[in-house]
Amino acid sequence: MKQPKVTTDSEISITSNSPGDPRSGKRWGYISALPSEYLVHFRAGKLRQATSGQGKTCFKYPSDTVFIIPTSLKELLFEASQLTCDNVDVAIKGMAVYRISCPERIYELINFSNRPAGEQKLAQMIGDMCRSTAKWLVSNMKVDDCLRKRKEEIAETLKKEISLVVAGEKGWGVEVVTVDIQDVFIQDDEIFQAMQMTFKSEKLRESQLAQLEVERNLEMRRIENERALMENRKQNDLDKARIESEIKEAQLRLSQQNEQKQFEVDSLRVRENEKIVSFKQEQEQLRLRQKSEMEFENAKRKTEARELESKSEIAMLRARIEAQNTASPASMEKEFIEKALPAIAKVMAENMSGVKMNIFRQDPGAGTPLTYILEEVMAMLKPRKQK
Repeated sequence: MKQPKVTTDSEISITSNSPGDPRSGKRWGYISALPSEYLVHFRAGKLRQATSGQGKTCFKYPSDTVFIIPTSLKELLFEASQLTCDNVDVAIKGMAVYRISCPERIYELINFSNRPAGEQKLAQMIGDMCRSTAKWLVSNMKVDDCLRKRKEEIAETLKKEISLVVAGEKGWGVEVVTVDIQDVFIQDDEIFQAMQMTFKSEKLRESQLAQLEVERNLEMRRIENERALMENRKQNDLDKARIESEIKEAQLRLSQQNEQKQFEVDSLRVRENEKIVSFKQEQEQLRLRQKSEMEFENAKRKTEARELESKSEIAMLRARIEAQNTASPASMEKEFIEKALPAIAKVMAENMSGVKMNIFRQDPGAGTPLTYILEEVMAMLKPRKQK
């Protein structure tokens, strides 16, 4: 794009200048100021404070002097061209917004009897200051700084420098609201194209570098993702091995606990079985003891009963023998053998059925125990026979 050329340094455009005011040609009568205007009333060469002020109204005599000073915002556009410190011809277009903040001071410096001329004069002075200050700033800057730092390096410095003159206690009573650099142009087309080429090549290089950076970032991200995936797999394998180890340890502990419990159960069962066997043995011994005691008691009772029967039989036998002492020995022996001896043998056999007898004799040719018993019985009867 070809840059427009600025051929003059005197062009200042005022976008908000007031038109001709018919009130300024009024010789007498009431004159009122708008809310955005400040009325200054002189009578007999002296300022009338009562009728002067923002939006005030006064009655003008033919000999009075009345100024109406605008206090609203005003805008001006300025242009300037200057060589930079690296010898590049640069054109600047800017805009300044200002307002009269202290009308009591400005009417002493600028004649506002012709309001448009007074506004034009004030705008021209502020515009000239903007142009001269901008030229001074550009001459101490490089072209790249002018293009890239026009807000920080030019506009703010312009506002600060102009405010030092027009504002403050000793200023003009004007407030500079803002200063802005709208455009910065390079006057030489070849330099502009060279800069464009440089800019394009720089941008291409930056684009290539950005593309390479993107590719590098993508590659690094891919490598990081693969590394993270490998780390995750490794961690998963470690976690899986740890879980399997924990499961095996848990199974081993459970198996040991089961074996311990089974051992305790078996031990308890063995102890219970031993107690049961011991209890059975005790009960069996008790039963055998009771049985033996009962058998002994029965045998004792039977023996006592048989002894009583034997005693009664023997007593009866003795009574018979004593009664038959008068009989002959032959008849007595016959009767004893036929009647008493079988009864005695029967009683003795019943009494001695559960008795074991051991007879120790020196004569090996002796007879049976029955023979011994008969001999004993006969020995008892021989004295009786002799009687």
